[in-house]
Amino acid sequence: MFVLPTFGLGVIASPTVPTSVFDDTLTFPTIQVFDNESEFIDQTDAPDYTIVHAKDTDKLYVWTGSAWYLYNNDSTV
Repeated sequence: MFVLPTFGLGVIASPTVPTSVFDDTLTFPTIQVFDNESEFIDQTDAPDYTIVHAKDTDKLYVWTGSAWYLYNNDSTV
């Protein structure tokens, strides 16, 4: 049997020049949704293994502490 983990879901609209676009009040692991990839892709202050969904690319990204890794959900098994 496969059990999916439970995630905290945070939705962030276009913020007004915050020090960080990531919501540190969310519990680990987090999934945050952004309208555009450009809102987070240059950020390097995300907690390790933060999962992000960008609506404009319809892709999932995972921060590993040093880089964003892209998960392409368009592929089939």
